[in-house]
Amino acid sequence: MKTSDLRSLQALRQLREQRAASQLAAQQRRCGDTHHALDDARETLRLHRESLAREAERIYGAFNDGLSINAWHAAQEHLNELVGGRCQLEESVEQTARLLQVQEQEREVFRAARMARQRQADACDSLLEGRLHSERRAGESRDDAEDIPAAAPGGVA
Repeated sequence: MKTSDLRSLQALRQLREQRAASQLAAQQRRCGDTHHALDDARETLRLHRESLAREAERIYGAFNDGLSINAWHAAQEHLNELVGGRCQLEESVEQTARLLQVQEQEREVFRAARMARQRQADACDSLLEGRLHSERRAGESRDDAEDIPAAAPGGVA
């Protein structure tokens, strides 16, 4: 392989490395955003559960004070709606957690691919440096050979 070909390969690998680095950075940002969304969803779920518990306590406290049947049914319906909302929030948390897991797996794939490309680039750099060093030595040897005067035939200097 010619030195110019090695240089071209090196430039291509550097471009690929830059692209891989930007993909990894973008994936890390997505993971961070999703992690933040997961924290927010968990907090919303926690607050909803607390609200549900307070509402249940209020209703059962009112029941002890005496509730009409219609008020009791309305309270049960309201609690059922709150429980339904909790189920939706729990599903949202689970979906976000799954999304985060997938994104973290993708990030790991990008990281591994980037490391592999970095190893290839390092090997290419090493090969190119070796080739340039060999060419320099060959050039110096040629220059040294040209500098040594050829022995004159017949012993005449």
